[in-house]
Amino acid sequence: MVRTKVQGFSLLEVNMAMAILALGMGGIMTSYLAVGHRVQYGYQQQQAQLIIEQMVAVLPLYGEHIAWLQGQSTSTHIGQHCWRGQVCDQQQMLKAWWAYWAGYIAKYLPAGKYSLTCQSTCISGGRLHIQISWQGGTLIPSNCESRHCLTMDWPL
Repeated sequence: MVRTKVQGFSLLEVNMAMAILALGMGGIMTSYLAVGHRVQYGYQQQQAQLIIEQMVAVLPLYGEHIAWLQGQSTSTHIGQHCWRGQVCDQQQMLKAWWAYWAGYIAKYLPAGKYSLTCQSTCISGGRLHIQISWQGGTLIPSNCESRHCLTMDWPL
């Protein structure tokens, strides 16, 4: 029997190297996707926080009209004339402002929705409850009906 020296890698060594490479690449892709999701969710969370802050700054000024606002549609085309220099009463201005935020939420948050409710009463002494929710991927909180959300409870 003639013995020859084989040079190169055996099939088993090549398979082992490919398996190690595949595991490494899988780990890198998982990390990349997780960071991408976290960045996107962070941006959406920041947008929702900015909207809530704006709402909390303005809504108490219209305390007597909040109950009226709850019964109105959230259509974005109603009340826009108030932004174009026309004189509007408080209800028209509040509805235009609310419609503006509906458009903003729809633009910057995927399938974004918002709600405004009052606990007990919408006048002084009551509590205003604002919630913004949007479609999300994984890691969805269970208290928001399978959506990401941000909620603010504010005394009037």
